[in-house]
Amino acid sequence: MSNLFLILLMLFGLIAPTPLRAQGWDATRQASGWAFQEVDGSLVFYDPAARSLRTWMKGSGLLASLPLALPEIRKSAPPAPSAAPAFAATASDYDAAGALLYGLPRQQRPQGAPAKPPSKDAAASAIAGPALPERWVLDAYSRVWMACDHRLMVLGKDGKPEATLPLPAPVEDMAIGRDGLFLLYRTPKPYLEKRDLKSGAVLWAFGDKAQLKESAAQPLLVGLNRMALGTDGSVYLAEGASMAFTVLDPAKGPKEPGQTFFTCNDALPARAVLGRVGRGPILPWSGRDVIFGVFAPSQVKSCGAPESKGLLLARFDLAKGTMEWLPTPLAEGHRLIGLLDAEAVFLAPGGGLAYAPIH
Repeated sequence: MSNLFLILLMLFGLIAPTPLRAQGWDATRQASGWAFQEVDGSLVFYDPAARSLRTWMKGSGLLASLPLALPEIRKSAPPAPSAAPAFAATASDYDAAGALLYGLPRQQRPQGAPAKPPSKDAAASAIAGPALPERWVLDAYSRVWMACDHRLMVLGKDGKPEATLPLPAPVEDMAIGRDGLFLLYRTPKPYLEKRDLKSGAVLWAFGDKAQLKESAAQPLLVGLNRMALGTDGSVYLAEGASMAFTVLDPAKGPKEPGQTFFTCNDALPARAVLGRVGRGPILPWSGRDVIFGVFAPSQVKSCGAPESKGLLLARFDLAKGTMEWLPTPLAEGHRLIGLLDAEAVFLAPGGGLAYAPIH
């Protein structure tokens, strides 16, 4: 009788059947990649096996699945063999600039090895495949804004593209505000755009645009700058190794930028040493004037951080102007992706989730 009742509900459209592929999907074991956190605490992941976005909440499990119509891309064919073996470029002036600004090693990118002539089989195997989403957020109309294959795609409620715009460089962070989309690009110095939610057009930009061409041609391996939105919609930028934030008004943008500084144990903390790890994400704690950042212990020895075998969370209190260190039991390689009422959510290095207490 219960099965008949469920069938009748499906026929009348009162509930929707769960796709077979989605049944049993569990973020605690299968989550990977970037994640977007909704205001209710749910997390939105991309499932490459099903080409779908999965909305999942701790304690409730899988809430929704949205199949995506993603563009197909063709793998670039290997270059033709030359008489002399070619070597990839070593550290460039772009690397040196990052080293000077943020303490990055000059050899940030892997050293080039001799380029082997491609085989005929390899050249013939350049086949089409789906583009992989890199970043995504959902707006108030349940549309998906996605950075994918050097493009900004707008997907409707059905997961089909409504608009596609070119992107000038790789995107590090995306955030959705009350009246716009914010894109922070992966560049040595911060470069941020606010885009219109109707057309995707750039409303204003902050930073040195000249970086974009170099960043697109030779992307950085790690993020140096991060972004988070405050409860009032203000944009907070963490630049490089600094423990202060640049603050942008969401409407005025670059016209009147400000800075907010934090004290730790009544003193201004020193700059971190980013090294090869780069700067981890900074995330706002929903409903509170607090932003959390994450660092490896080796990065913040000079910043007054306590001894820790695991990652350290930096708790930035925007109202009080203070910063507090919260040690975690999680090893390096875990990535901060969300904040719950009493826990920070991390993505484990091999996939799945891990948690650390916060207050």
